[in-house]
Amino acid sequence: MANLAEQYGFRDEIVEELIKDLVGPAEGPDEVITDLPLDRYIAGVLWPADDQLQEAAEPDSGEAEENDSEDSPISQALMRYPTSMGITFSVDLEKAKSVQIAITAAKYVPSGTKSNGESSDQRPSRRSQKAKPDSWVRNQQVVDAIDWDVATPGAKKVDVVPGLQLYVYTRVPTNGRVAVSVALRNTQVPAKGELRDAFAWFQVGVEVRSAEHAIVDRTSYGVLGKDSDLRSAALLYRNARVFAIGHGCAATWDREGTSAHIGRVASTFVPRQEVARAKPGGVSGDVDLRMSFLANATDEELAANLGQLVTEYRCWVDGLNESVQSGEADVEDGLKGVAEEHVVRARRAAERMQNGIDLIVTDPVAGRAFRLANAAMQMQRARQDWVRGGAVGTVGDGAGQGWRPFQIAYILLNLPGLTDADHEDRNIADLLWFPTGGGKTEAYLGLVAFTIIHRRLKDPEALGVAVIMRYTLRLLTIQQFERATMLLCSLERLRQRENDLGDRAFSIGLWVGQGATPNTLVEARKSLRDIADGKELNDKNPVQLTQCPWCGQDLNETHYSVTKGPEERLKIACGNSSCDFRDGLPAYLVDQDIYRIRPELVLGTVDKFAQMAWNEKVRNLFARDGIGTPPSLIIQDELHLISGPLGSIVGLYEAAIDAACGRLTSEGLIKGRPKVIASTATIRRADRQILAVFNRRAEQFPPPGIDPDQSFFAEPASRDEEGTREYVGVMAPGTSHATLMVRVYAAILQAAHDLSGSPETRDPYWTLLGYFNSLRVLGSANLQVEGDVRDRLQLVARRKQASPRDLRPPVELTSRVPSAEIPRTLKSLEKDVSSGWANDVVLATNMISVGVDIDRLGLMAVMGQPQSSAEYIQATSRVGRRYPGLVVTIFNAARSRDRSHYENFVPYHQALYRAVEATSATPFAARARDRALHGVLVSLARLMVNDLAANESAHKASVRYDEITQLAEFLEQRAQDVTDPEEAEDTKNQLGELLTVWAEAAESRPDMQYRNSGNDYDDSLLVPSDVALTKDDIEYSTRETPWPTLQSMRDVDAESTLFRISERKVPR
Repeated sequence: MANLAEQYGFRDEIVEELIKDLVGPAEGPDEVITDLPLDRYIAGVLWPADDQLQEAAEPDSGEAEENDSEDSPISQALMRYPTSMGITFSVDLEKAKSVQIAITAAKYVPSGTKSNGESSDQRPSRRSQKAKPDSWVRNQQVVDAIDWDVATPGAKKVDVVPGLQLYVYTRVPTNGRVAVSVALRNTQVPAKGELRDAFAWFQVGVEVRSAEHAIVDRTSYGVLGKDSDLRSAALLYRNARVFAIGHGCAATWDREGTSAHIGRVASTFVPRQEVARAKPGGVSGDVDLRMSFLANATDEELAANLGQLVTEYRCWVDGLNESVQSGEADVEDGLKGVAEEHVVRARRAAERMQNGIDLIVTDPVAGRAFRLANAAMQMQRARQDWVRGGAVGTVGDGAGQGWRPFQIAYILLNLPGLTDADHEDRNIADLLWFPTGGGKTEAYLGLVAFTIIHRRLKDPEALGVAVIMRYTLRLLTIQQFERATMLLCSLERLRQRENDLGDRAFSIGLWVGQGATPNTLVEARKSLRDIADGKELNDKNPVQLTQCPWCGQDLNETHYSVTKGPEERLKIACGNSSCDFRDGLPAYLVDQDIYRIRPELVLGTVDKFAQMAWNEKVRNLFARDGIGTPPSLIIQDELHLISGPLGSIVGLYEAAIDAACGRLTSEGLIKGRPKVIASTATIRRADRQILAVFNRRAEQFPPPGIDPDQSFFAEPASRDEEGTREYVGVMAPGTSHATLMVRVYAAILQAAHDLSGSPETRDPYWTLLGYFNSLRVLGSANLQVEGDVRDRLQLVARRKQASPRDLRPPVELTSRVPSAEIPRTLKSLEKDVSSGWANDVVLATNMISVGVDIDRLGLMAVMGQPQSSAEYIQATSRVGRRYPGLVVTIFNAARSRDRSHYENFVPYHQALYRAVEATSATPFAARARDRALHGVLVSLARLMVNDLAANESAHKASVRYDEITQLAEFLEQRAQDVTDPEEAEDTKNQLGELLTVWAEAAESRPDMQYRNSGNDYDDSLLVPSDVALTKDDIEYSTRETPWPTLQSMRDVDAESTLFRISERKVPR
């Protein structure tokens, strides 16, 4: 097995090969090349001054100054073909009045001639009437140390070597500190007809040194204000220093501890920044978190063992507080108040953890449920490891499987709210915040197991959905369904073994809609026939589990069948005769089955809940038909994705879910509302978002400490313990973004092929995961991988005198891939290089931003800076989960935002989570109300009023007017709780209009249904929003029926269809 040192070395060599390809020199300091230099090297170039060549610069590079005129070197770093580059830094004048500036650059001098006449290079920018050189000899220029006065403001220019000018702009000092910009400028102007390659500077660099360590941190937080997240970030990242920024390049420096002063900053065209992984915090050996121990411990042992965890946490919090108050933690006075807030939150979490311990040792049912949940998780984890290991031999007993401290702590603090429907914790949404890959899923699977078992212990005949787990992306939903199914299999095996868990089998349902799975058994039967006939299904595919979660046996359509009889269902029978589930897995994939069986756990996508207004059977999931008990736990994974238009619509429909799971009082309040937990690794202003969507107070766990990734339950892992993820940035202003992508792909793919290393060392870097911000760009890249990248590999290999890497066709993970294909693609990603079937290139969009947990992936290229930092963090976290990871971000020089991220590469990446943007959801905003308020009102009526549930009951609104009015009042109260008074009043008025319209329509149309069969909506209350356009009306209005209503929460905007009309020319 490869060790970390070998993989770090392999990763470094890949980056070095990339630098050699893009910046050079590829063949050493005295290299002689035969290619045109501007073809050979496309980054780190200062082009010759040529007005005809340049395009207008974009105005902002993040460091605008009055002196930065269009002719200044700082502005010229922004040009299409930049003639300058530089860095800006600050100096503490109390420490030093001067700095030393070192410069490196290289020219390629033509040698010999290849042919007479016109150059074979046909680019207009380089066409020449003179003889083309036969070769180019590298000529290195080094200016080692220029002593420069920074105490005197002003701008100065010095020709350091012929054709290369040093420009230094010293600003007016402020508070004893002065900002200084140092730039290099190419002053050469080629004569007409000359090749510009001979007049360009390559491998340019500037370095600034201070023996007195006078270069000082430039970070400025300004006024922190009342934003708690910004205040917390200022505290947590107070030691993430910014010592310089680049202009047309990036800046780097030698970091020395947490000091605000350093002795060196430098430019770089390929910036690099390592990001350490977070690891679970350690507890003393006195705390036993093995699941086998917790499953069998006595009350006294549980109290002592878990109590020790709380005691150690409280000691850590006390020590944290002491370090802040004493000054040991070096927290400035302006941030001490923030640190004290963090201490209060941590102490509150400790108290809630202790309450959970008290519950399981004093309540026999809760204690038994806790022990059995540990037994189920032990079984699930042992089975998971066995299946992932190839299902070879016998399954271990999982005796060594254990919780990470944050997982068991999170479970404990949620237990009181889960066991008591009226507990005050039901008004809290507990947000599990932990870096990606840290084990959040296991934490809430433990809560799932406890909830299901606790309900069954209280009533062995209990019926109904206990837990709803919701996701936003189908990829994530399907992948998590596989993991959750393994837990339900463990619970079912546990039920068969124990005598107090009833006779009804535990089961799980996948509720994601016909875009992925069939809605009915008729559709399922037809789909299975079509697959057997060799047809490719793009939707309604019942074959979602491609591997038995219990034994690892491959599953295909032959293992799926629709049983016959009064209780027909879609059965998934494992083909392994020794599998415990050879007669059928406890999993349901068809809506019709889910509504009838009511599995204990239902996994679904959030947009599916729009069906509450359309389908009477949905109320079965909430036991509103009087059968069973409604869900008591709702899990929202990846909360940061519930934002924007989707978050606003989800927030409106959430009111109906809240009411359906609880008891609505005459005052418009909910009793017994479900417990809500959520998870994310990237979010800001979560408290506002949780209030808007769930109408609950947010509690983050683990509460933050005073340093990033240090919260007792988490701490940064050293690079010797866990592989780091290294980010590398590249930008090439003089060429296209697509060309840069081809160069990067070819360089790193060929490097992974050529470099020496064992298969274990090479494997993480064999499969390149390409990330794209749009399908359009991805589609172009697909063609380039098949064409240009293959051609480039031939060239790179020929220069190295190596064999070119033979690429398989690229694989896609995008929304246009059929649902049935996604599990197969994910499985293929697990094949390593030794198998001979490893993928070479996988192209993906934000579909992979969450939920793709494949340990072997270690190499990614990001095509342009994603729109949000949260998306960037989530996407790049797909690699380097187990081994050292490498992420190459290919910046687009034509986009000012990309250029800004490139020039601030190191500061940005050393505090990635600080850059996460605030998310928002405005469920009661005017546009959201217009789209969905009537749908929510109808959903509530069909869920909560039995006489209004059936499709034929829409006309009973006038008879049940009082009940509907009470539901409207509940929505009015919800608006008052989560939004401002003006929007709340507008909501009240709009609900009044809806009530009137519905009641009047019901009286005048006694046969009105919610939806008529077929496409006749004249006598219908609802019409699908996508068919709301007619010949006569621009769009249906809610001021008259039928109301245009969402069938999926993703259908936020109306769609338009484009038709291509071919014009046939008639011969004259």
